[in-house]
Amino acid sequence: MNFPKGRMRIIHSHEGRQSEKGWLVLDVKGLDLDGVNSIVILMEDVEKLQEAPAQSGNPLEQLHKLLGQKEGEP
Repeated sequence: MNFPKGRMRIIHSHEGRQSEKGWLVLDVKGLDLDGVNSIVILMEDVEKLQEAPAQSGNPLEQLHKLLGQKEGEP
């Protein structure tokens, strides 16, 4: 589903917290989501998702790092 731009907005204050980058608010009123009126997403989380593929590198190397194996060790 392509979300309509007219039903999106950015807010800079949410639940007592402030953010310079803000939150993306998706207005989902009218959709059958059992009382959900909006979805709120922190823009910093969106940026992290965008950066993730560039940082992913070699999956095998990531696994070795997670397991604590140092470079050059079998």
